[in-house]
Amino acid sequence: MNNGKIIEHQLIGMSRLDGLDFASYSIDNRALWDNLPDSLKAQVKDEVKDYSFSGDDYITLSLFRDFKATGNRKRLENIYFAKRRKLSNLVIAECIENSEKYLPLIEEGIWALLSEPAWVVPAHNSYIRDTEQADTPLLWRPVLDLFACETGEILALTRCVLKDRLSPILSKNIEWALLQRIVHPYISDNFWWMGGQGSVNNWTPWCTQNVLIAALSLDRLDEKTRFKVIRQAVTALDLFIDGYPDDGACSEGASYYHAAALAMFGALRLVEAATAKDFSPVYRNEKIKAMAGYIEDVHIAGDMYLNYADCSPKAGWLGAREFLFAKATGNGAMMHHAALDYMKYGFEEDDNSYNLYYKLMGVSSYREIAEEAVKNVTVHKPAFKCFADSQLAIWREKDITFAIKGGNNGESHNHNDVGSIILYKGDRALLCDIGVETYTKITFSPDRYTLKPMQSAYHNLVNFSSLVQKDGENYKAENVRFDENSSYMDLKGAYPEDERLRSYSRSAFFDRNKMEIMITDDFDTDLTPVLSLISQEKPEIKGRRLCFSSFAITFPQESECETETMEITDARLRTAWPDRLYRNLVTLKGPASWVISFNQEKGENI
Repeated sequence: MNNGKIIEHQLIGMSRLDGLDFASYSIDNRALWDNLPDSLKAQVKDEVKDYSFSGDDYITLSLFRDFKATGNRKRLENIYFAKRRKLSNLVIAECIENSEKYLPLIEEGIWALLSEPAWVVPAHNSYIRDTEQADTPLLWRPVLDLFACETGEILALTRCVLKDRLSPILSKNIEWALLQRIVHPYISDNFWWMGGQGSVNNWTPWCTQNVLIAALSLDRLDEKTRFKVIRQAVTALDLFIDGYPDDGACSEGASYYHAAALAMFGALRLVEAATAKDFSPVYRNEKIKAMAGYIEDVHIAGDMYLNYADCSPKAGWLGAREFLFAKATGNGAMMHHAALDYMKYGFEEDDNSYNLYYKLMGVSSYREIAEEAVKNVTVHKPAFKCFADSQLAIWREKDITFAIKGGNNGESHNHNDVGSIILYKGDRALLCDIGVETYTKITFSPDRYTLKPMQSAYHNLVNFSSLVQKDGENYKAENVRFDENSSYMDLKGAYPEDERLRSYSRSAFFDRNKMEIMITDDFDTDLTPVLSLISQEKPEIKGRRLCFSSFAITFPQESECETETMEITDARLRTAWPDRLYRNLVTLKGPASWVISFNQEKGENI
């Protein structure tokens, strides 16, 4: 189904277009800030007590060029994001304290950001998508990337929230910088994420949301320019929504939900406020509701989520934004989950600890969230959930979560993983999707698929000698079928054409009574079929069985099995996984139906 221009249609008959002063977040709104709980106030004050800005925060030209030379993103980005995080937290602290105690540091932080000649990060310093980055930014033609837009948001809200507490000169400097570095490029240039240059992704709502904050905060912005900004924002957001599958699944994975559908929600709130239109019909739209609830649908247990593509299984806890999106779309289970997470982890976002808009959303909704968190709510996850458009299915029984993904290998942030499975017992991964390593220059380059986590040989799939899955949207699953207990998909089309591979299909059946999952890999090939299974635990081989502590995998005959130890040293992977994972390579004798069985007591008795 093509939904068309959901937001544009909602704005028919728009009577006015306003700038936003964000008065509800103002330091002068003492009803908000004075009534925050002492525990939250203490958390913020403790966070900022050792903050400072110094010459070490300066980003040199050689450091900017370091990415181009070495591919390393972290050396610059660690400094870049630390400055923004410190400024955002200091603003919150000053609003709580209301004593001018933190103003000198806040003004140093403002100056630190204004003094950066460009706000784009080196990995994004190009005007055409997926092209080579320039090693020096053009100051007269700013690149609006994710983080330049977010820098504008932080400065805009700092100015609005603190109002006349700031130096009037610094306040004017912020206004000038927002016009020159955000608003004018936005209405005069055409960046790929605005649409019109191929498909869009999470950049579209993420950038749009933050541009709207920067532009709408400028009280002296003329009506014509303000209208151009809103028109461009609405067009881009409608393109983003229209390009999303109707089932609401985020093809980039659960961790990208926060920067995709959830950032869209942030942008919708801003457009709603600026146009004085009631957006409740938008939130009742079935597609928007599905987009909102996706993160709850793929939640496993604790802080673990089903992960595909460039996504970690620790996809970020839920918070105020998720709570408000769930409330707007009537998703009670997600509201409660978000409230519990927020009260457990505090107002800091796991995946974005520097965005001031998100922090302000949290503190302004704190009381309502706290009230929800203490409610006695029991949430039962469905036994079967199917995302038909995205070809993702999830089966749950007792504490077992099993998922299989079809789709294609041209999805945003793609890994070559068509047909791969994921298996959990409680919040522990039994058969894993590794996820993605720390981003480097290679991650988004023509050499992307030289990285092991991107390859089908490092997913829970069968590969055939050197014949592995190929990247590109033409490499896909076909004849995909799901029901409450089973699945089927033809996977031959995910591999390059080769006369030695005549067919390959994978089916799965979850016997809920026996607590067994049967996987059938059926193929006709002259090549050697090798099943790859990634586990957290090293199995013991007992004849035709791989035995783990809480489950076993049984093959129809004894198969050659080799277990490789994968040392996990990458910092990003280490946030989700232990020191090592295991890659179990099972050479199959022929088409095979293999069975995963569970034992609640002791694995060796399976």
